[in-house]
Amino acid sequence: MASEEEIVLILETKRNPAIWKNFDLCLMSDNHEMARCKNCGKFMKAAANSTLKKHTDKHCPVTKAKKEEKGEGAGSSNM
Repeated sequence: MASEEEIVLILETKRNPAIWKNFDLCLMSDNHEMARCKNCGKFMKAAANSTLKKHTDKHCPVTKAKKEEKGEGAGSSNM
């Protein structure tokens, strides 16, 4: 990879608000759009909402930590 891409502009989006509340739609220096997680800062392709939802639900370290604090982690039992 040559040089690291930079954010040129944060774009507004009317895509699925339940998913996109956790992401910024960013126009990058090479003129393509990427989604940036507002919690951990990771960049992902902006095309697939399911990938973004999976990141927030299962892979984002910030979201995982918040769920564990609330007792919603894998080992919790709410019965």
